[in-house]
Amino acid sequence: MSAKLISEHIWNAVSDAGLADTFDTRGVSYVGCPACGTKNGLKLSLKTARVNCSTCGLEGPLLTYLRERYVDPAWLDEVTGPAEIIVFDPERSQKAAERMATVQEIDTPSQSLAPAVEKGPVDVDQKTSRLAERVIITLLAITFLAAGLAAAGLSGFANYQAFSAMVADPMQARIWGWAGIIASICSLGGFTFFWWHLSAKRMVEAVRVLMFALAGAATSLAGTALFMDNNFAQEAAQREHMMASRAVVEQQIEDWSRQLEAIPPQTRSVQGLEAYLRGVEAAGRTHQKPYRDAQNELGLAKRRATLEGQIGDARASLIGHGDLDISIQASERRLPSWMFALILEVFSSQGTSIAFVSLLLLYGAKRQTQRPSGRDAIKA
Repeated sequence: MSAKLISEHIWNAVSDAGLADTFDTRGVSYVGCPACGTKNGLKLSLKTARVNCSTCGLEGPLLTYLRERYVDPAWLDEVTGPAEIIVFDPERSQKAAERMATVQEIDTPSQSLAPAVEKGPVDVDQKTSRLAERVIITLLAITFLAAGLAAAGLSGFANYQAFSAMVADPMQARIWGWAGIIASICSLGGFTFFWWHLSAKRMVEAVRVLMFALAGAATSLAGTALFMDNNFAQEAAQREHMMASRAVVEQQIEDWSRQLEAIPPQTRSVQGLEAYLRGVEAAGRTHQKPYRDAQNELGLAKRRATLEGQIGDARASLIGHGDLDISIQASERRLPSWMFALILEVFSSQGTSIAFVSLLLLYGAKRQTQRPSGRDAIKA
């Protein structure tokens, strides 16, 4: 029998069972599992025409489930065949057993909706795979969330600094700074709302939220780019000041070096001259010419020590200025401010929205929306 006829029989069986309104836009419905009793644990799919329970592993054809639970089996025999009759309802077990006694050929176990106890190894594998999937996605979602929130924090800080620097009044500066933080929050939360509305087919609300999120993202992007440009401008001004001061220091070193060359090289040290003068004073010969010559030489020695100290300090400052060339080369290789801001904004908005939506899908309550038309649900 053709797939089209089978699909029509499936939808007719769903309608006769009174389950038509329980299917969502994806053609999926959740009902109580007859094997383990889990509320809304059994998934009914029009697309695959099968049912399965994520708790106990019960699975099989959708028509078999409908026939055993809700519909008189006689009229579905031409579609599924008697081999698919499985006992779901204890009250009908005797009648189902009599029908199964007439079966000549038995289908494969994959076509059976046997209780979970009879399929223990498969059920364990199913549970393990679903648990591993949930753990992996949860860890990735938490990682994305941490990265997104960290980027949002950086973006909020940049926005606060950039917007607060636009006005001189301290009160207004704080207000504009917090406006930048609010823009960052609207950006990271707006895209989460967008995907949430979009997944539920609320297109009007999704478009409205998308416009709001894009406005917040644009504001945050502009604030971060402005903050980076301000930093680059301050860095350039500092480099220019350092280059100008380095020229002045080099000129001072040259002047001090000329003055140092004018001092006779045979001039003794300050410590030696002071010791000599103390000896002359102790001997009472301060009226003699050598004492006066030693005093003049002591002045030259102190001047030499002062010049040498100044030259040493100036050269040390030039060594510190040596990082200027490295800073210039690094600034030439930096990313443009708008590109850095865009990367930060993508991490902030998309990282958090991906994480939040994943966590909602994993741990959010199953929602049943309005049922689509029968053939649309089947084609889905």
